[in-house]
Amino acid sequence: MVHEQWRSQVDYIITLLGYGVGSGAFIRFPFYCMRNGGGMGIGTVIVTWIFVSYYNIIFTWFMYYFYYSFSHNLPWDSCDNAWNTPACTWNNNATSNDTTSNTTLTDAEHSFNETDGRMTAAEEFWKFKMLGVSDGLDNLGGLRWHLVGCLAVTTVLIFLWIFQGIKVSGKLVYITVILPYILILVFLIRGCLLPGSAEGIHYFIFPKFGKLTDPKVWIHSCRYALFSMGIATGCIITMSGHNRKDNNCFRDAIIICMMDSLTNVFFGFAFFSVVGHVAFQRGVTVEEFQSSGYDLAFIVYPEVISALPLPQLWSVMTFLTFMLLAIDSVAPCVELTITGLEDMYPKLMKRRWLITGAVLLSLFLFGLIYISQGGIYVVTLMDWYAYFPSTAVFGILECIAVGWCYGTKRLQEDIRTMWRKTIPGAMVVSFKFVCPLFLVVICCYSFYSYRPPKYGDYIYPTWATAVGWLISCSSLLPFPIVFIWTVYKTQGATMKEKLKKSLSPNEYWNQSPQGEEFTEGLQPMVTVEKTSASQ
Repeated sequence: MVHEQWRSQVDYIITLLGYGVGSGAFIRFPFYCMRNGGGMGIGTVIVTWIFVSYYNIIFTWFMYYFYYSFSHNLPWDSCDNAWNTPACTWNNNATSNDTTSNTTLTDAEHSFNETDGRMTAAEEFWKFKMLGVSDGLDNLGGLRWHLVGCLAVTTVLIFLWIFQGIKVSGKLVYITVILPYILILVFLIRGCLLPGSAEGIHYFIFPKFGKLTDPKVWIHSCRYALFSMGIATGCIITMSGHNRKDNNCFRDAIIICMMDSLTNVFFGFAFFSVVGHVAFQRGVTVEEFQSSGYDLAFIVYPEVISALPLPQLWSVMTFLTFMLLAIDSVAPCVELTITGLEDMYPKLMKRRWLITGAVLLSLFLFGLIYISQGGIYVVTLMDWYAYFPSTAVFGILECIAVGWCYGTKRLQEDIRTMWRKTIPGAMVVSFKFVCPLFLVVICCYSFYSYRPPKYGDYIYPTWATAVGWLISCSSLLPFPIVFIWTVYKTQGATMKEKLKKSLSPNEYWNQSPQGEEFTEGLQPMVTVEKTSASQ
C-alpha cells in the first residue's frame, strides 16, 4: 500500500525524536538512575493499542495538574483543603493542626490513610483529590467526572493532531519537541544556580558501578531502552514507511539513537540539579527522593516545585512539558493502529477521519475504567504486564525473522538497492547473534525474578495476576495463530515444503494491492538496470 510521504527528512527525524523521548525521560529515567545508582504485525498493534489506552490517562493526569497550576496557592502544598486528612503533613515536614475542613472525607479515604500512616500534602492531593482512590481492585468505585472531562479533551486533541495525516502532524512536532528542550534548559540553568544542586548532579554523574553486577539493572536498562526507542512496537516501522525509497535509514538510526540517549542525559542533569536543591533545603540525601514512576511524576515533582521560587510558574512549565512530551509519544502509536487497519482494509484510507475517530472512541470508552476510583490499580496492572516481556519477545522474533528467515544477504541487497550502500558487518552480527541472545537472557532472568504487581502497600489478588498474564499474552497470541494459518494455507506437497515456503518472502510483498510493482517501492531481487529496461 502506498502511504503519503514526509515533506522533509527533518519532519521524520523530529517526529521520531519526540516519540522516542516522551514523558518517560522525566518519569522512568530518573527513577532508574536513583534505583540503580544512576503475526508480529497484529501483535504490535494490540500491544500498542493497550499502551495508548492507559498512556492517554497519564496525559489526562498531566492536564489536571496543569489546570491547578494556575491556582493562587498550589493545592498540593498545604493541608488545609477539604480532601486532606488529620494525618496530613506539609511538604516542608511541618504538621498542619487545622482539621476542621476534613469532615467531607469518605470512610474509604479514612481507612486508606490509617493503613498508610502519615502522608504529605502532595500525596493526599494525588490520592484523594484527583484519584479518589479506593481500597483495591475489588472496589473500583465510581467515575471521577473531572477526569472524564480531561480524557474527552485529550481524545479531541489527539484527533485534531493526526486525522489529517503526517503532513500536518509532521509540522506540529516542531513545537511539541523543541519547546520541551527550551523549558528543560531553563530548568537546568535555574537548578544549577540553587544551593545543593551540585550534590544532585554529583549523584547523577558518578554512578555506583558495583550495581552492574546486579542482573536487575540490566533488566531495567533493557526495558527502558525498548520503551524509550519504541523498539519492536512497529511505530518506527510505520513512520519509516512514509520515507522515500532512497532514504538513508542507517544514518537515521544512528542519529535517533544518539539524540535519544543524549536527551535522557540532558533531562537527567536538569532533574537532579533541582532535586539536589530540595534535598539540601530539607537536610536529606538525594537517595531519599527515590520513588516509582507515578509517585515520582505526581507526588515528588509537585513537592519539588513547591520548594522553588514562583512555584506556579514552574508548575505550569513542568506539566506543559509533560503534556507536550506525552502527545509526541501517543500520536505515533495511534497512527500505528490506524495504519495497521488501513493496510488490512485499504478502502478505509478514503475515510481516514472515520477510522481515526473510531480508534480514539474505542480508546476513550476503554479508558473509563482507568479513571474510576480504583483506576490507578488497573493502570498499574496494565503497565506491569502490557509492555514487557511482550516487546522483548517481539524483538527476538524480529531478529530471527530478519537475520535468519529472510536472511542477511537479502537484507544487504535490499539496502544496496535503496541507497547504494550496505550496513556494517558489526551491525549484522549484532541483530543476528548479539541482540537475540541478549534479549533471551534478559527474558529468562525476568521470568526467574518475577514478582507479582504491587501499588504502594496494596498486594494484587491472584485473579488480578492471572488477568495481567492474559493481557501480556493477548499481544503474543496472534503470532502462533497467524503462523499456523499461514502454513496451512501455503501450497505444498508436504508439511516441510509448506513450512519452507511460508518462511520465505512471497512474490507479492513488494507490490501494490492492484498487483502492479511500485516504481518507487523496494525491489531487492531486481537490479536497477533491469527494472529501467523493463519500463
